[in-house]
Amino acid sequence: MRPRGDDGTVLVLTLGLCALLLVLVGVVVDVSVTVLAKRSVASATDGAAVSAAQALDDDVFYAQGLSGQVPLSDARVAERVADYATLAAGEQPGLRLDGHVEDGAVAVVTGTRTVVLPFSGWLGDGTVEVRAQARARAPLVPPGPG
Repeated sequence: MRPRGDDGTVLVLTLGLCALLLVLVGVVVDVSVTVLAKRSVASATDGAAVSAAQALDDDVFYAQGLSGQVPLSDARVAERVADYATLAAGEQPGLRLDGHVEDGAVAVVTGTRTVVLPFSGWLGDGTVEVRAQARARAPLVPPGPG
């Protein structure tokens, strides 16, 4: 014979455990989406910075020559970054890349992207903005013997 007051207790505990597991799965998925988006923005930012670091400023080159590093201009860097952003837009919708020059020879690119989180919409707006920054310099390497 069973006690009558315990009917349905296991059902309540099972439903509570299922709800907890569902919340944990949602958190893991949202964190994973954010981490993967951050890595993809960082990758695009790195590629854009390397491309921008190779954008020679023709005016400075013809006026001063080369002094161990590729001289850069904001206009050429911005052009290269915009071209790279156009290429990356197919893989990363909403990606924004901005570039400028530091110290005349370092290309600095900042990337941002707003990511929609699949499970956090009921907790807030359900989006997060990920950012990454990359710097690149194109040093001149003298030709080797031979």
